[in-house]
Amino acid sequence: MARGEAYNRLSRYGVAALSMFNKTVLANGLRVVTAELPHTRSATISVYVGAGSRYERDEEAGLSHFLEHMLFKGASRRPTARDISEAIESVGGMHNAATDREITVYYAKVPHTAAIDAIDILCDMVRAPVMDPVELEKERHVILEELAAVEDSPAELAGILIDETLWPYQPLGRNVGGTPGSVRTIPLGAVNRYMAAQYVPSNMVVVAAGNIEHGRVATEVTRWLGDMPGAEPGCWYAVQQRDGRPRVAVQHKDSEQAHLCLAYPTVPVTHPDRFVVDLISTVLGEGMSSRLFLELREERALVYDVHSYPSEFRDAGSITIYAGCDPQNARTTVEIALHEVANLMRTLTPPEVQKAQQMARGRIQLRMEDTRSVAGWMGSQEMLLGEILTVDEAAARIDAVTMDDMLRVTGELLRPERATIAAVGPFNGAGLFSGLI
Repeated sequence: MARGEAYNRLSRYGVAALSMFNKTVLANGLRVVTAELPHTRSATISVYVGAGSRYERDEEAGLSHFLEHMLFKGASRRPTARDISEAIESVGGMHNAATDREITVYYAKVPHTAAIDAIDILCDMVRAPVMDPVELEKERHVILEELAAVEDSPAELAGILIDETLWPYQPLGRNVGGTPGSVRTIPLGAVNRYMAAQYVPSNMVVVAAGNIEHGRVATEVTRWLGDMPGAEPGCWYAVQQRDGRPRVAVQHKDSEQAHLCLAYPTVPVTHPDRFVVDLISTVLGEGMSSRLFLELREERALVYDVHSYPSEFRDAGSITIYAGCDPQNARTTVEIALHEVANLMRTLTPPEVQKAQQMARGRIQLRMEDTRSVAGWMGSQEMLLGEILTVDEAAARIDAVTMDDMLRVTGELLRPERATIAAVGPFNGAGLFSGLI
């Protein structure tokens, strides 16, 4: 280990809320980040990689996700998928992975006594996967079934459609899993080349959280990945603003409900207003006491599920509102959602802001009770930002948001002319929503 740095940042929320983390940078640029939580009996080991749909060309759509699947099919020290699964599950552990637009993460949550073995397993997967051509063809069919399952989930389709409408004809708006057409044609050579380009030390972070010791974790990661040759990773594709794009998209589906999304472009993950956007989303649609829930469900009984969520990327962001309703009530539901967003400018109150701040702080604290969530907190920040906010620091930024900040950002970013609508249901064309935005 050529370079190292340790952080000891006490949190007023206690040990379980991430009171300390440590970071070591290996000579080849790979980062090792840990949170020592001696009161727990578990450990989560995660490997974060800068890989996702934003790194793919059009013809490569779904490549990052395909590679993620292949890494579970066997590696040098455990050459089959069964070998990998049994090694984790035989100690009571669980393992999985997720691919998003900017990050792919592999993780194993195990009893803390098995943490060193989990490091071995995950490092082997990301360093020396088998990449059997026969297994690749089998996994191709598995992924096609995964895409087919999404087609049977109109709520998921609405989420995909709103992203395609917000960021059309570019990687940020593309379905992370790709399309059936792209998945059918991805060759083994493309998978191998993509892995060689993205799975390089400077583009990887190994994270451990739980009843572990930083020094031991760093030693084991160095053992397995310390001699990986350094290289510059492939680039990601910046967001492109598409003036004149259609702002309403409808996909016909013979479903019982209409699945609706209303979204606004906001700010990147590095922007100082990120926490302001998060609190606006909290007020609008997070929880059963949020404005949208109270109005659309409790008051008008138009929906069962309504919620909002922020998304933040390196150079873009959004707030998305989702609602599921009777198709006959689709236009009314969108109208009310638009009204609630506009009404925020006129009726936001200091107690509402304080409640949102308390809710945001409290939910972070609750997340920190689980080693997997702690690992996620550290890994995603280190991967995207190159630094890790403690819970204390995040709480301070939440508390620093004022009502004036929320009114300013709402007025700047959540204007009707910036809105985008996506709907999946028994509709024929976008005419139902004409004139709303």
